[in-house]
Amino acid sequence: MTFMDIKKYIDLRIIGLIGASLMILSEFLPWFSELSLFEIYLISTLIQLEDSFLHIFPLMCGIICLLAGLLFIYYKKKEKVYTINSVIINFIGLGFFLIFLLDFIPSNFDFLPIAGLGFYLCIAGFLLIIIDVVNLLSNPNSNEQNKEGN
Repeated sequence: MTFMDIKKYIDLRIIGLIGASLMILSEFLPWFSELSLFEIYLISTLIQLEDSFLHIFPLMCGIICLLAGLLFIYYKKKEKVYTINSVIINFIGLGFFLIFLLDFIPSNFDFLPIAGLGFYLCIAGFLLIIIDVVNLLSNPNSNEQNKEGN
C-alpha cells in the first residue's frame, strides 16, 4: 500500500482536525499526579494567578489549530491564500504549545515516567498537526485534487 493508495481512502485534511481535537481532549485528562491541566489551572488560579494561564495553553493551541483546519476545509477555493492562512494560524497555535512545553515540562521532568494519558494525547495531537502542516505545504493543491478525485 503506497501513500497514494492511502490518500484515496483517507482525506488528509482531517489530520489537523484530529490533532487539534486530541489536544483539546488532553486538557481534561490526567497529566501528572492524576490531575488534568484544567484542574491544575483552576487550583493555581487561587494560589498564583500569573502562572495559572500556562496550563490552558494546550487548550488554546487546540482551539486555534481547530479553527485553522476548519478554515482550510470550509474554503475550497483554488487560491493558495487559504492554505497559507491555515498554515500561519497553525504556527501561531503551535507556538503557544511550544511555550507551554518549554516552561511546563522542565518543571515536571521528574514526573515524566508517570505521565498520564493526557500528556500522550497532547503530544500525539501536536505531531498530527505538524504532519498536517507539512502536508499542506508539500501539496498546496491537495484540496482541488481531492475534489476532482471524489
